[in-house]
Amino acid sequence: MLGFNGFFIISPCYVQMKQIVLGLTPELADALEHLGGRDELTICDLVREALHNDLRRRKHARSLRLEKTLAPLRFQLEEDVRDAVDWQDLQRRMRRKGYQFVRRGGGLSLHDLNGDHICSAADLGHRHAQLMRQFGEPIANDSPVLRMVG
Repeated sequence: MLGFNGFFIISPCYVQMKQIVLGLTPELADALEHLGGRDELTICDLVREALHNDLRRRKHARSLRLEKTLAPLRFQLEEDVRDAVDWQDLQRRMRRKGYQFVRRGGGLSLHDLNGDHICSAADLGHRHAQLMRQFGEPIANDSPVLRMVG
């Protein structure tokens, strides 16, 4: 249904849904009403499905872009992570290549030497728990080896 001043009101179709007001041109509103009527769908259903599909497409595209960036980095750092004998050795190896691991929340993230975030250790295929098994106990928050990021 078209609401006031050319705005379309989408009401919650299910419990726990948020109501929004969406401004549509008259042509778009007519097209959605026609399409919805033909397929026995509400405009709410059409908009929700279109947004869901668009978000899924964007997430997939972001994953592909991220993977294109991470694959070479993963390859470049893999041998160093595998061959390091402890946290200090790992950081030394990372710094030689222009990176450092930084504690962030409950995990680790990879930063460049300027402190700019690159990705999480998990994005590189190395979860914090796995690295703790490999190198021993987690580094204390005040250790110079892994500095904390808020």
